[in-house]
Amino acid sequence: MIAAVILVLAGLYCLARGVVDLRAKRWVWGVLGLAAGIAIMAAPIPAQIQVEVPAGR
Repeated sequence: MIAAVILVLAGLYCLARGVVDLRAKRWVWGVLGLAAGIAIMAAPIPAQIQVEVPAGR
């Protein structure tokens, strides 16, 4: 759970930094920041889920 929160915060930071860089006309850093933010936000977060299936008769 903590890892998911950290990844979301890192993704939001990258997106925000990318927007700030684009507004400052630092095109390469802006595009890299946006790409990193999108990549972090799109990455699947592994979860350990246990499903109990009832035994058949």
